[in-house]
Amino acid sequence: MNCEPCVEHPLELQTKILTSNQIINKVCEEYEVSPSLALGKLRWAKLVECRMVISHILRNDRHLDMSLKSIGFMLGRRDHTTIIHSIRTIENQIEVDEVFREKLINIYLKVYGTTKYFI
Repeated sequence: MNCEPCVEHPLELQTKILTSNQIINKVCEEYEVSPSLALGKLRWAKLVECRMVISHILRNDRHLDMSLKSIGFMLGRRDHTTIIHSIRTIENQIEVDEVFREKLINIYLKVYGTTKYFI
């Protein structure tokens, strides 16, 4: 669903407002994994990175305004401290790894159509 800009809710024209499930599905498409695998218990590097990116995006989405506990529940009933660790890991990796930073920017572009939410 695209939101039209208005006085109460000023957004860019192309900004998408998505549900948490839509975000999860779009990130999983980018990593070429199924949501059930990404949200499961396997600890393959690709799946772990996918989960971490999902938690980072869900936490930074201003429209969803999800708590750490609710993000953890969505990501396979994980503890809120696991989500904190995921978010910090992604933020640290953004600072030190330019290739990963570009990859994450591209994921934000594919998910939202803009980098406005990228922090």
